[in-house]
Amino acid sequence: MIPVARLAPVAAATVAIALAAGCTRQIDDARPQPAALAAPITVLQVGDLLSPAVKREEGNLFTTATPEECAGPAREVDPPFITAGRPLATAGGHWTSDDGAVFVEEMAAVYRSDFDPAAALKTVGETVRSCRGTRVTVTTMSGHSYVFDVAPSAAQAPRDSVLWSLRAADWNCDNTFVVAYNAAVEITACGAGGGPDTAALAEQARRRIEALAHTTA
Repeated sequence: MIPVARLAPVAAATVAIALAAGCTRQIDDARPQPAALAAPITVLQVGDLLSPAVKREEGNLFTTATPEECAGPAREVDPPFITAGRPLATAGGHWTSDDGAVFVEEMAAVYRSDFDPAAALKTVGETVRSCRGTRVTVTTMSGHSYVFDVAPSAAQAPRDSVLWSLRAADWNCDNTFVVAYNAAVEITACGAGGGPDTAALAEQARRRIEALAHTTA
């Protein structure tokens, strides 16, 4: 994600994040579903997977990423790691650090009750490892292109998560994918010096998933 002076609307439903005032998260696709399809977390809880920090502003999302086999670690519109599990509902949110130097994008999804989080985590981890050292070209919503190198994270990944980084000369992103039960959260934190403590963001996302799995909507 790259900051822009005037933020453009998100075209894809899976990452629509036009949020109402008061840090309300928008549920992008939570059409009524039979209760048994999504459990223990329901489609109506998908917005609660996002951090309370999300605000109204939209980010300048990465709409494309090539090569295609390494789009997963970079693309934020129709994010491959999120959409691979065929979610029943998705939501997205954006926020910035207090000093405005770091831009954070969050993407969340709720899946069917028979979703396999361990398999999803394994696939994401394998993809990230296979793409290490690959140069990925992304295009933003504003039409600009940037080139990143996929790199391992310097931090230790918490339980049920994968961490990785995207590195460039003047812009860096630190990312995480967290999955448990029938839900997943992907977070990208970008700035000149990279993101904040991504491992901490992953742990917080894991706690939100855990709490929702034990809460009746």
